[in-house]
Amino acid sequence: MATQPKAAPTAAAILARVRPRTETVTLYLDGEAAGRISQLESRFAALADWQPESLAEPDPRRAIAEEIVELQDRIRDSATDFTLRALPPEAWSDILALHPGRHAQELYNPLTLPPALVPACLAEPAMSPEEYEQLTEGLNQGQRDQLELAAWQVNNEATSIPFSLAASALRSSTGER
Repeated sequence: MATQPKAAPTAAAILARVRPRTETVTLYLDGEAAGRISQLESRFAALADWQPESLAEPDPRRAIAEEIVELQDRIRDSATDFTLRALPPEAWSDILALHPGRHAQELYNPLTLPPALVPACLAEPAMSPEEYEQLTEGLNQGQRDQLELAAWQVNNEATSIPFSLAASALRSSTGER
């Protein structure tokens, strides 16, 4: 018995499945705690050869280790997700037009486009350009780069099925295909 060929989807069916590309960036906002951990790690390393002079003498590394753990928790608590969503074509075109290249070889101004693009793409939490500017004053360049790259990617990279090594390894270890 021959199988029926699959019917071509209708435009309405295709349109119902379209979802703009999104990307979520997690930033740890407590940079002060990260810096303090670096200091404590140095102090801990300096005590690597410490030996007690008596059985009653407490290990000074313990207090340092406990402070490091508390600071790590503080950093984890500062984790904030920023979800960026691709702009509709007209909005993308408009934002590029507002930030033209400084010379013929530039398609856009790499200094002014990124800080305008990120708040335009932020879906969660939504931010005005002014709020985003305030946020960036407390971020380092690496964190700003993460947000700017995600904003660029949601608007420019084609969506494909990302490969997951972890999922693939788990499925093959359990015999799933």
